[in-house]
Amino acid sequence: MYWCLLGVLVVIIGFAIKLEPIAIIVVSAIVTAIFGGINVIDLLETVGTTFVANRNQLITIILMILTGTLERNGLKEAGADLIRRAKGLTTGMLIAIWGVLDEIFIIFKIPIGGIPSFVRPIMMPMTLGIIESKGYDIAPEHEETIKALYGKDYNVSNFFGQCLFAANSSVLLIQSTLASIGYDVDVMQIVMVQVPVAIFAMIVNATQTLIVDKRMIKKYYPDIYKSDKKPAAN
Repeated sequence: MYWCLLGVLVVIIGFAIKLEPIAIIVVSAIVTAIFGGINVIDLLETVGTTFVANRNQLITIILMILTGTLERNGLKEAGADLIRRAKGLTTGMLIAIWGVLDEIFIIFKIPIGGIPSFVRPIMMPMTLGIIESKGYDIAPEHEETIKALYGKDYNVSNFFGQCLFAANSSVLLIQSTLASIGYDVDVMQIVMVQVPVAIFAMIVNATQTLIVDKRMIKKYYPDIYKSDKKPAAN
């Protein structure tokens, strides 16, 4: 009865002697199946079902690995170099544009990645590159503020964007809740009611981002858009 637990022992020993993780998992699954009385067909069916049920998590892991590989091969430098060529673009404008586009992509269920897989390796170097292209070193407080603004924009975009997709669980929850108290409404009615709210939230969010970033720029780089001369070190 307890022989199937040998698979756990295989995992412990495998990681202890630093074997290949994928090989450890595969061998552990086979050992568990053999001693658990599971035939090959059932084993493959279980593996396939588990894979499909957790594919979203697997996609996230794959994206993180891919992003790390690209980052190691110059993704940050390429993004920063690209943004340095854009004239008249401010850090606040770039963050606000990303927030609006992110909400639109979320509405149509087009995944572009979140904070760890897109903002940190791509958007952050591009944003910091705007300041550096003017001959300034980024102030630590401004850098932390930029991170906070990206986090804020992502949360706002994700919250309101999800509510504008008719098949989203949040919309269906609203529909079922209203139905339980006697209000029979269509999902598209719910979406249409939320459209002006989402647009207003998008405008307010972008405006706040521009205001906060402008204050940071005035505080640390008062002459950044008046002269390309690098300021004296503090």
